[in-house]
Amino acid sequence: MVQGRMTRRGFVGRTLTAVSGIAMSDAFALHEGVHARLIFGVVSDVHIGGKPDAVEQLEKVLRWFAEKNVDAVLSPGDIAHSGLISDLEKFANAWHQVFPNGRGADGRKVELMISTGNHDVDAWGGRWKNFTEEQLRAQCFNYKDNPEKTWQRLFGQKWELIWRREVKGYTFIGSQWSSLKPPIEAYMKKNAATFDPVKPFFYCQHEHPKGTCHGAYSMGDDRGESVRALTPFANAVAITGHSHCAISDERAVWQGAFTSIGAGCMHEGAGGFTYDNVSAFWHPSGKKNLMASLADPQNWGGDAKGGCCELVEVYDDHLVVQRQSVIFARPIGPAWVVPLPAQKNGPFEFARRSAQRKTQGAVPEFAADAKISATFCPKGHALENTAHKGEPCIYVTFPHAESVKGSRVFDYVVEACADGGKPVTRKLIAAGFSYPEEYAKLPGECLFSATELPPDKAIQFTVTPRDCFGLSGKSLVAKFEELVN
Repeated sequence: MVQGRMTRRGFVGRTLTAVSGIAMSDAFALHEGVHARLIFGVVSDVHIGGKPDAVEQLEKVLRWFAEKNVDAVLSPGDIAHSGLISDLEKFANAWHQVFPNGRGADGRKVELMISTGNHDVDAWGGRWKNFTEEQLRAQCFNYKDNPEKTWQRLFGQKWELIWRREVKGYTFIGSQWSSLKPPIEAYMKKNAATFDPVKPFFYCQHEHPKGTCHGAYSMGDDRGESVRALTPFANAVAITGHSHCAISDERAVWQGAFTSIGAGCMHEGAGGFTYDNVSAFWHPSGKKNLMASLADPQNWGGDAKGGCCELVEVYDDHLVVQRQSVIFARPIGPAWVVPLPAQKNGPFEFARRSAQRKTQGAVPEFAADAKISATFCPKGHALENTAHKGEPCIYVTFPHAESVKGSRVFDYVVEACADGGKPVTRKLIAAGFSYPEEYAKLPGECLFSATELPPDKAIQFTVTPRDCFGLSGKSLVAKFEELVN
């Protein structure tokens, strides 16, 4: 055996323990004294122009990468919020400030690799609508020959729908946002013979390959083209953003025919558009009668404390992926140790991980003294969304569910039923879920309209904690008589 390298069987056996959440140990003990072949940083969904401190946080991330002596930085899109060249310039300025002339403090070359997203290309948010042609030429990135000129001027790189870089003997492939129709499936077929069959190669696009990381609820590549393109390559590692799903979610790593890793979001850390404490923000018109809490700053409109980035260390037969909180400057959780090449029935297969947790009883649970609190608010509550301000409501809160054997709470299902009425259900992402766990012990809270739950009747509340695989801990149950007194 080559010195400093462990066998596949021995590595995967130890990795199973590391990802199970049962006995999570320091991943770096797996390769003590062995140096990574390649180190690169990943920062996605910066959204410059969307939040006032985006550039400040970006610089913070880049400086952390510089301290870690990265060989490259990968950004899977949405570096600007509304596709304005002036916002792309701010990204470029931050890059050149930290890595002048594309080099680290020791003079080594540091490669910058970017794949554009929908906000860069399609200006999601509509800020181009009333621009004159002169303004479009000056400010709209995706206008006529602006991409070619802008990319060369800001990054010193040729603009390509599909780009390829070689960094320390490892291949990186990038595809621009899907509305530009980059022919990635044809490209991969044509160039298949040029990829080293032994080493991993890395694929970057904005949206997750359909049906891979983060599960079905996240936004992904609905065309499925990237899945078809990567399926023949067990050594392919896709790194993608777009969904804003937190990388505290263990479904951010998926392995099947290839490996898929969610990059999270520097801008914020929410995700999960079917959740009431996110979708309430998206439905202020009252189309959905939601009055859910938006108090947790990881979610929309808050202080964006859920922002994150990743550091990827590449070894001969595995990756180590560090997950870093931007605001807290702390690891979000233990590093992932991901075996390579991908294995369809390997340790990162969702069903296998879920079954292992269920067998071990590794599900989040409330403390023995945890209690539900419910209060009637006749003049409304500060957490009501804009469609319901001042309406009578019931405010419900409950303690944070504790992690058990490494399994932290991902969401809560809150069911309420008034005597003689129909059950009303809220599904909430756990407050602080995207934070480092030591900062995540925040109570859950939500609102119910008095029209849903008459406060002059007895109401029973049931709160069930679940992990990211949907495994449930024991429910809290409380019945309140009239809340109007």
